[in-house]
Amino acid sequence: MAKEQLDDVNFEILWEGKPAGLWDLFLDVIHMNFTSYQITKDELIITTGFFRRHSNTFELYTLKDPDLTETLIQRWLKVGTVSVTVDAHGKTERIGTKIYLKNLKEAAKVRKLLRDAIEEDVMERKITYFDKV
Repeated sequence: MAKEQLDDVNFEILWEGKPAGLWDLFLDVIHMNFTSYQITKDELIITTGFFRRHSNTFELYTLKDPDLTETLIQRWLKVGTVSVTVDAHGKTERIGTKIYLKNLKEAAKVRKLLRDAIEEDVMERKITYFDKV
C-alpha cells in the first residue's frame, strides 16, 4: 500500500488523549510525553515510545468491565485511571490482562464512552456472552 493510501485511512476516532498527571504535565512542557490513547469505533489504541514507537491495539469486542480509579492526588489533579480487562475473545496470551489508561482528564466520561463503544461493537458483531457458573 502506498504512503498516500495509508494517510487516507479513516479510523473514526471517538476520543483521543494523553496522560495528564503531574509527571505527565511536566513531560508535556518539555515535549517529552510520548504516550497517547485513542478510542475508535472498533479499537482501543495505546501508542508509546520515542525511539521505538509501539502501538498496542485491542479490538473493542474483546474488552470488558471498564473501571475508574482515582487516588487522592489524582482527584486533586482532576484526573483518573480507566482500566479494562481483555476477555476470552482475544488472543489467548492476553486473556485476563488488565489494560490501564492512566491519568486521564475527565476519566469518568472516558470510561462511559469506552463502555458504550464496547457495547455497541459487541451488538454490531452479534456476539453473545455466556456466564461461567
